[in-house]
Amino acid sequence: MAERGWVLIAVWLGFDFVVLGVAHGRGSHKVFGKRADGTLPWWSWLVFLPLLLYTTAVWHLIRAISREPVRNEVTRQLMVGRRLVASELEGEFDNFVDLTAEFSEPSVIRRSPGYRCFPILDGAAPTPEALRAAVASLRPGRTYVHCAQGHGRTGLFALAVLLDSGVARSVDDGMRMLSVVRPAIRLSREQERCIEMYARASRVTGGST
Repeated sequence: MAERGWVLIAVWLGFDFVVLGVAHGRGSHKVFGKRADGTLPWWSWLVFLPLLLYTTAVWHLIRAISREPVRNEVTRQLMVGRRLVASELEGEFDNFVDLTAEFSEPSVIRRSPGYRCFPILDGAAPTPEALRAAVASLRPGRTYVHCAQGHGRTGLFALAVLLDSGVARSVDDGMRMLSVVRPAIRLSREQERCIEMYARASRVTGGST
């Protein structure tokens, strides 16, 4: 009986990974159903329970052993970092950008007037148009950008902010700024293509980049 239970869990987890792989291929960033208020619906927990438990366990393990700072200041108006637990929230932000698709955000952060949910799958990228709309929706002031560990998705969004504000004059310029403060920031090939297209479109339309 116990062996059969482990087999069912393994099949369930395998199914979840297949669904996630298909979602990556189709750019379906809302596969987990994450809502605008930063929560996951009940059906997501039902369908993806093994995967979500695994992802959460890995996240907490990395959080416990990592020596990387929780957050890093890029400019006075922009801070990047990993997903926070409630006790790690420090200071006030006019924008709190949550890029995770696979986690619910702590309630103390979700209640913030500046909370913005823009789910992106790990290692993936939205369309440049969707990214531009998300950046354009930010309010003036201090912005905190995070994904799970504060590397790929965070780097992508922060680059767009730097380009849009004119603080960075090119993608390479922005990457240098981010790498200085948070060296582990790396973009996947898909994310690199997205930000390059974002930058080219900005130049064509007469944007600040």
